[in-house]
Amino acid sequence: MTGRGWLLLGGYRLLALALTPVWLALLLMRLVQGKEDPRRLVERLGWPTRRRPPGPLVWFHCASVGELNSLLPVLRQLGPLPVVLVTTVTRTSAALAARVLPARVIHQYVPIDHWLAMLLFRSYWRPRLGVLAEAELWPELMLAMPHLLLINARMSERSYQRHRRHPWYAAWLLAAVEMCLAQSQADAERFRRLGVCDARALGSTKLDAEPLPVNAVHLSRLRQAFAGRLVLLLASSHPGEEQQWLEAWAGCDAAARPVALLLAPRHPQRALGVREQAAALGFTVALWSELLAGATPLHPDVVVADVIGEMGVWIRAATVVVMGGSFHPMGRPHGGQNPLEPVALGRPVLCGPDMANFSDLIEPLIEAGCLQQHPDMATTLAAALALLASAPRPVRPQLRGPSQLVASLVRDRCR
Repeated sequence: MTGRGWLLLGGYRLLALALTPVWLALLLMRLVQGKEDPRRLVERLGWPTRRRPPGPLVWFHCASVGELNSLLPVLRQLGPLPVVLVTTVTRTSAALAARVLPARVIHQYVPIDHWLAMLLFRSYWRPRLGVLAEAELWPELMLAMPHLLLINARMSERSYQRHRRHPWYAAWLLAAVEMCLAQSQADAERFRRLGVCDARALGSTKLDAEPLPVNAVHLSRLRQAFAGRLVLLLASSHPGEEQQWLEAWAGCDAAARPVALLLAPRHPQRALGVREQAAALGFTVALWSELLAGATPLHPDVVVADVIGEMGVWIRAATVVVMGGSFHPMGRPHGGQNPLEPVALGRPVLCGPDMANFSDLIEPLIEAGCLQQHPDMATTLAAALALLASAPRPVRPQLRGPSQLVASLVRDRCR
């Protein structure tokens, strides 16, 4: 690290020390809001709740559910590495980790980006290699991950321009990166311009993900509730998108929509609010948990998902899938959600104009005939109705990602 780098690091750590009460207050606020797990809050302060087995340890970090799913193909390829640690941020990703991570993999919440928390965390776990998925670029986190490897790396034009305004900061932040495996050529080029020496465009490990599991009993229950109707799924939606979709749906001629709606908010704790929105427009509505318990109205117009881990069931039940996060929720760009999950199950996918998070996938998926992109909610709904009327055939494009290469790089660096 250069002299300027040490100066920046010292300044960042002094600021963090001065703002320690603010860090703790924010953590307490998140706890009150239900965004932190009270049983494991100490992990966010760097305190471990699992025993560290002996041997070299590889530390993978991913922020939330999508990034965690992207790690699974790599973890399957790793083989008998002695110790693998996966950290995440959100409670939903922790709940998913408990179900999908291999038995040998340890999960912990990542500490807050405070040098004391990171010092405690790193001193206990002693990682030999750090692998960071996508774009969680926090200073203490990156400095704590030795021989840092970025995978599925993304750098939007907006983020790139923001970093370009402070090139000295970007150079310091990215100096810890030994290798960057970017999702696209544009992403790789932006990382190179910001100072990463070894940046390669190899795509996303999400391309190697296995189709989502499907609970046959739950699928049968859902099909019974929909009584043979075609199903239109709005998947991984964000605040504002459900209301837009419901209003557009309510504005259709009733004869033109002899299908059922399935709404799966990105954050299931919003399900009650979404149910109220649908009910206010005159639809009969059921929550997914109520449907499984048998306490729902007969053949509801709308089912709202209020759990995680059942996306495979919802996609398999759907005739057409619309991806959330792509319609500028609340007027802000979000970048869209992963279209590969419904594609892997053979469902046609529609999305809005903002799919920046998957810009490298849009063109090949459109060319393969399994994705349509539209400028707004109204044209997306019209296209969805046209697809529903045509009984689309399953299309599964052959796409491959770099999971095997990432696993090989990790194994080589752990020897």
